[in-house]
Amino acid sequence: MRFASLRMSLKARLTLGYLIILGVGGLATSLVGSWIVSSTIMTQARRAVDHDFATLKTVYEQQLQTMRLSVEFAASGAVLQQDFSRGGSTSAAAYLERVRAEAGFDFLVLTDQQGRMLPIASPAQRLPDDTSSVSVVRAALSGKVAAATEILPAGTLSDNSDRGAMALVAAAPVVSSSGAVKTLCGGIVLNGNFGMVDRVWDLLFRGDRFRDADSGSVTIFQFDRRISTNVRTSAGDRAVGTHVGGEVADAVLKRGELWRGRAFVVKDWYISEYAPIRNYGGDVIGMFSVGVLESTYTAIRNQVIFSFFGIATVGFLLILGITYFMIHNITRPIGEMVSATQNIIAGRFDQEVHSDSPSELALLAQSFNAMLKSLRQMKADLEEWGRTLEQKVHQRTEELVAMQARVAQSERLASLGMLAAGVAHEVNNPLGGILALTGLTLEDLPPDDPNRENLAEVIRQTERCRDIVKGLLEFSRQSKGNTEPVDLNKILQNTLSLVEKQALFFNIKVVWELDPQLPRVIADRSQFQQVFMNILMNAVQAMDEHGTITIRTGRDRTGESVEVAISDTGAGIPPGQIDRIFDPFFTTKESSQGTGLGLSIAYGIVTNYHGTISVQSEVGKGSTFTIRMPVGVEVRME
Repeated sequence: MRFASLRMSLKARLTLGYLIILGVGGLATSLVGSWIVSSTIMTQARRAVDHDFATLKTVYEQQLQTMRLSVEFAASGAVLQQDFSRGGSTSAAAYLERVRAEAGFDFLVLTDQQGRMLPIASPAQRLPDDTSSVSVVRAALSGKVAAATEILPAGTLSDNSDRGAMALVAAAPVVSSSGAVKTLCGGIVLNGNFGMVDRVWDLLFRGDRFRDADSGSVTIFQFDRRISTNVRTSAGDRAVGTHVGGEVADAVLKRGELWRGRAFVVKDWYISEYAPIRNYGGDVIGMFSVGVLESTYTAIRNQVIFSFFGIATVGFLLILGITYFMIHNITRPIGEMVSATQNIIAGRFDQEVHSDSPSELALLAQSFNAMLKSLRQMKADLEEWGRTLEQKVHQRTEELVAMQARVAQSERLASLGMLAAGVAHEVNNPLGGILALTGLTLEDLPPDDPNRENLAEVIRQTERCRDIVKGLLEFSRQSKGNTEPVDLNKILQNTLSLVEKQALFFNIKVVWELDPQLPRVIADRSQFQQVFMNILMNAVQAMDEHGTITIRTGRDRTGESVEVAISDTGAGIPPGQIDRIFDPFFTTKESSQGTGLGLSIAYGIVTNYHGTISVQSEVGKGSTFTIRMPVGVEVRME
């Protein structure tokens, strides 16, 4: 009972400690994470508002610039100049009406030198007779072309507002032939005109809605009162005539500052940006603003934060369960170790003691488990070593058997070489006699004797037999080859002439592609004849005595070596065997067709003269053997 009480007390203390650490750490992490998420999302919202505000400002300034160019162009037209010189006004009125309609002005009028409107055209909006108080008109009277936002005098609009109307106004001087300066003044009244705010809203927020409300707002103010906006009241009407908050009005209208922040607009909170609108004289007469519905970002923020807290809660519960499991393991009874030791005595090494408690018992359990692991590893290593040793013994046995077979084959070849050397020595003397007697007989024949050609052929074939016998003798004595500048084209032709009349070449087509300017190389003529003979015989056997052999010679890309390529249309070499074809005794033929030494001997001869031999093959299409030999530097081309 005392031990159980102690164990429960230890479990409670450990559990409580883990809970405190996890609770404090998890709460701190969640708060910091929530703050980072909230700051990041709201910063992104403010950046979006900055971008939207820049778009509104650009559209606003482009509209003023367009109006300025239109008025300047109309003021410089010949129609107004001619009418002024004649003192008439009929054509000027029609001209101004056409320009006003095309440019989209609410009014386009002429004023005299005092800024009083001349009765030439009827504007779409009623204007007062005296516009001299408008700073843009005063600038035009002084000879400048100007465009700005202005407050028109009271009585401009149909509602006769005592504060006047705010309009985009452009004015340009019109100089008559007498030198009198008049002005052409055009403008667009902003009060109740939603064209610009709707155009900017379409650019920035079209299609963006949140909970059946527009996600953004664009507004133009005359002083602190909304005169053009897409913000809606609760009744669904545009919030024209409503006022901006006092904090914004003080910053923008009184101090002329740019204001950014969180503002309550009519019925919702917006992340907004307000900037002053100044007339041509620099006085603040209103402001424009862009805002983004705050709830669109706070909803995202809250969703992310709630998800974050949800994940943290699930993680907390998961860690709590793991912690309880760990504490339970720490206090596991000691009987598990006793049971494990008994199983070890019985020869079973698959037991482990489970105890993660930070005590001497845990250290003993860890050491015990490490010992068991080492024993299991040693046992596994011994079993693996036994299997590996068995495999290696089997492999070495097979290699030894193969090596014994190769040694026996080598001994047979050595005996055959000694026999061939003896036969060659015995044959050499009769060949010399045949060559001498045939030569003497040829000398005694008259030039027109028909037998001279046959005797000459006997001499050539006898000399060839002598060379073959000589080669056999040199091969049996392992003598050094007779190196000299040789023409590989002629060696190829001579080699093929020795075998082309044999039965296995009857159905073989030979295609020659020889370079007549092929440089000579330093080599032994008879040894390279042996190389070409081996390759040609392999090609004929690979094609089963039916097919095409193509022989090409020429320089390589560097020009420092010559290439000899012998291609066949045979069965090809499998990819797994192509790296072994130059190995001694390796052959893909039946034992009765070859010993596997031909290509190995060819490889040894070519490399002995600092050349290379390689092969490219594709199963079912054929093979190409390529020999590259360096050009003899001491040989001079004729």
